[in-house]
Amino acid sequence: MMEDISDSFIKKVRKSLKRGKQVHRRLPQGGLVYIDRPLPFLVLFRHPAGNPDHATADFAKATASYIISHEEQMPALQELIRAVAEEMADQFGAFMILELLAAPSADSDTPLFRVLGPEKQLPATISTLTQELEQIKISGIHTSVETASNKALLEGPLRLMPEEELKKHSYLMLGLEMKPVYSDSKTGRAYPLLLRTLREKLSNAIKKTVFDFLSVQTATKPVHFQALGRQAVNRVVWRIDKQLTAISDQFQFLLLVTPVNNNEAWEEFRKAKFSKAPTFHYRLMPVDADQLKRTLYNIPIEKIDDPTLGFLFRDKRHELDKMLTMLADRNTPDFIYSSMQLFGGVDDQLLKVAEGILAAIPEPVRDADAEIIPVPEFAALAGQEIDFLKAQYKGVDSGVDVRDDVVGLIVSKGRLNVGTDAKIPRHRAQALIQHEVGTHILTYFNGKAQPLQQLYVGSPGYEELQEGLAVLSEYLVGGLDQDRMRILAARVVTVYHLTKGCSFTDNFHRLKDAYHFDEETAFDIAMRVHRGGGLTKDAVYLRGLVHLLDYLKQGHELEPLLIGKIRQDYIPIVQELIYRNVLRPVPIKPRYLLDPAIKPKLEQLKAGISVFNLL
Repeated sequence: MMEDISDSFIKKVRKSLKRGKQVHRRLPQGGLVYIDRPLPFLVLFRHPAGNPDHATADFAKATASYIISHEEQMPALQELIRAVAEEMADQFGAFMILELLAAPSADSDTPLFRVLGPEKQLPATISTLTQELEQIKISGIHTSVETASNKALLEGPLRLMPEEELKKHSYLMLGLEMKPVYSDSKTGRAYPLLLRTLREKLSNAIKKTVFDFLSVQTATKPVHFQALGRQAVNRVVWRIDKQLTAISDQFQFLLLVTPVNNNEAWEEFRKAKFSKAPTFHYRLMPVDADQLKRTLYNIPIEKIDDPTLGFLFRDKRHELDKMLTMLADRNTPDFIYSSMQLFGGVDDQLLKVAEGILAAIPEPVRDADAEIIPVPEFAALAGQEIDFLKAQYKGVDSGVDVRDDVVGLIVSKGRLNVGTDAKIPRHRAQALIQHEVGTHILTYFNGKAQPLQQLYVGSPGYEELQEGLAVLSEYLVGGLDQDRMRILAARVVTVYHLTKGCSFTDNFHRLKDAYHFDEETAFDIAMRVHRGGGLTKDAVYLRGLVHLLDYLKQGHELEPLLIGKIRQDYIPIVQELIYRNVLRPVPIKPRYLLDPAIKPKLEQLKAGISVFNLL
């Protein structure tokens, strides 16, 4: 509903803020008042008279408290801002107004940013803003920052309030003039990618500036600058979150790229005396990749003003696009190219680590007569571990399915699938249960406990951290043996040679002859890597473990990584959303984090050890 800036309108805004409520009201000609909750700052943008500038207005929308209006709406706008400032200064002890302006020229002499502040002194807040702006780096654009007087904001017909009033009420009035490099000078149309990048960086700079302002001028101390971001999430975010999840839920990617005739293929390969690659068969495709892509790109992610959530959803859309491309290209030579984009390949450093492990353990060390746990017994043990998770969080709706169309163990949609022919050594049972249940199922339901469904569906590239955590859990419960490490290293070497053009039979014989794997194990490794047409995912186990050990060595904790299916560089995003109260605390912890006997191992990991120390 569009409203005029009347006395009645201003009273309603003031009343909402006094009660601690959100203000979200439209103004004439596309203006908007959005104040997420009572906050000690306001970002203002006024469209120039007769010449609306929607690109610059977009920068205000990335903040938690803003007004977008028009110069023609003075002096009613002046009264609205005065009312907001008075109410917020009463609550916080001080108030900051930051007006955004587009510089009149985009020529080479114009700085990228010009900070307008008080003349007589340079408050620490202005220094903070200037320093944060100087740190904004965008390829191809020179970051230059100047400071100037805010006199233009305090004088003339467009002034918001006189300087005496600012001093009397502890208000700080700043201006931020931006060189309009983000839009075409002739048409005024925005460059969307540049605008998106710049507004995200500017949003953080503003939050850090307000954080400094509060620290210096008031007794209010937010826990983190990100706590000054939006807490309320509007309906369009939840709708898009559900739409992306609905697409993700329409197919089970790993099952669709895993052969259903593994036993028959092995027999075929053995009878051919390992000279001819076997023929693999796959499940029928339950979706039309082209139609799903159409639906995927019809989701209006560009409508999300929140830079962090917008990034999260665009990242997920990109991953789903790649997965659908892979499904369409399944069993063709093109499959591997999307796989490398999605899961990466093997760099020289990772290859060196893998070859080092295989050199350190040149022969299998496992007892050929090791006791194999019966599948029903293993399924029962896994079920008990799921009950352990349920005791912590009633939302755990999981179970174990024993299936004849599954090879080994696969977790899908929060359930554990166990192959009827799975050969699991008894001494490895608990390690694999922590891998599958204590990591994959746990993070699935920790993600499900969050308002954002992407936390359980999985952020793009989450597999590396997931598998790193899962393998580490095997180590913590004492089940990561040398043969398991040999297999993880062999997968990396096999992926490397796959990307260099090696065939199934080449990789099989390398595993059997050069690395001394038995025939069935060599076949299993080669099948996993060559399935679908070349799946590079199997390199993420060792890569994830190496990166996770480095993460722990830097002093970080394991628990935040268990909030859902995220990748390591999502930690700042997750932490920001926790500070903003968008995400909730982790409800389920794995057994190994609750076991005092495992604490010395965790301390050892934080002290810093390499993969070779785990052998």
